[in-house]
Amino acid sequence: MHDIMIVDDEAIEASVIGQILMDRGFDVCIQNHPRSAMDSAQKHSFDLIISDLKMPEMDGLELLQNLSRIDPDVTVIIMTAYATVGTAVRAMREGAFDYIVKPFSKDELLISVDRAIKSIEMLRHNRYLKTELGLSPGVTKIVGDSAAMRELSQMISRVARDDKVTVLIQGETGTGKDLVARIIHEMSPRQHEPFIVVNCAAIPEGLMESEMFGHEKGAFTGAINAKPGRFELADRGTLFLDEVAEMNPTMQGKLLRVLQTREFERVGGRRTQRVNVRVIAATNKNLLEQVRIGQFREDLFYRLNVVPLTLPPLRERKEDLLALLDYLLMRFHAEGKHLVRVSKEALEALKNYNFPGNVRELENILERAIILSDGQTITPKELHLSDTGLPPQTTGESLATSFKTAASQARDDAERVLLKKALEQTAWNRVRAAKILGIDYKTLRRKIRRYNLF
Repeated sequence: MHDIMIVDDEAIEASVIGQILMDRGFDVCIQNHPRSAMDSAQKHSFDLIISDLKMPEMDGLELLQNLSRIDPDVTVIIMTAYATVGTAVRAMREGAFDYIVKPFSKDELLISVDRAIKSIEMLRHNRYLKTELGLSPGVTKIVGDSAAMRELSQMISRVARDDKVTVLIQGETGTGKDLVARIIHEMSPRQHEPFIVVNCAAIPEGLMESEMFGHEKGAFTGAINAKPGRFELADRGTLFLDEVAEMNPTMQGKLLRVLQTREFERVGGRRTQRVNVRVIAATNKNLLEQVRIGQFREDLFYRLNVVPLTLPPLRERKEDLLALLDYLLMRFHAEGKHLVRVSKEALEALKNYNFPGNVRELENILERAIILSDGQTITPKELHLSDTGLPPQTTGESLATSFKTAASQARDDAERVLLKKALEQTAWNRVRAAKILGIDYKTLRRKIRRYNLF
């Protein structure tokens, strides 16, 4: 569902337009004054704004300029009864998506709105693809000055210079394996070429071969067009195989062949493709143990394990905790959250915590604590460390209470993470996010408000 704001000082006209769009299934907000529209845009993100040109105090183009300062990606359609070539040129120059001339028919309005919505969805889809494929720039920074992190930084620097050698990154969940892979790419001679990510655990088995190697038109039901795979997309760049231990035996064999020859065929194709790709793999499992129990091919392990990097868990580098806290708090502040400090008591609690989820868990704990704090200081109460595996009570009754609290908190935390992930993956397209999560649109909006996901 898309949110549309209509701005028109003619209340009856605005109401008629609003009803047409609501009948089409859009969520509509009507404002009869540009100042009210500005206030509304600051509080709520609209997919599309339809504004009249001639209004008291502020015309539609001035409103467009002001809205662009609030949201540079805002999409605006200008309505005017005074259409001239100059008006159209000026509207487009100021960033309007389209303009329509009053009086217009219902079909003319809907055609313009549909074009705008398709443009918005295309933009969001492109951003989503870039994020999925790892093309968008991330925060590539290793934080910490412990002996383990200094040694890791030196290894990364040496490995990055040789842009042909295959790297295997091992470490517990949340230690930053994806971050290290991106840093290796950005420090290498391939830094200006693609960095393509494949999450091997997230792709269904039946689609893995097509995702990795691409397919030809008609290769299987639904293959209406030819499609390049991740190896082709990564040509001259870096391919990052995250959670590589999740590959099934068949795909392990196909991957081995590509690592040996740098050649493959698309699904349904006969022409052999050759690529120049640097492969980095990552796993949170012990691959040697997986080889021993027959879950991972030994020959593939040695092909991947040319240069092994092991990331230390956070509990083994607690001396980096202060630097991580400073970095994360400043990053959250840059994203619009309160700049807070961590009290001595909270810092002590964090130092005594084992962080089974590592840096990713620390990030989640801090983000939640900022929301729950008074906006100035994080205390042990906001950290909820006892709710994540360290209940302080020992009596049977209090343990039961603590278990219920922990279960409720864990459920809320998991729900919030899933909501945030779905929204990020769909570039905040709430209709698509609701479908992914299997809930209706109203439920999604309610949960967004509940967890302050704005």
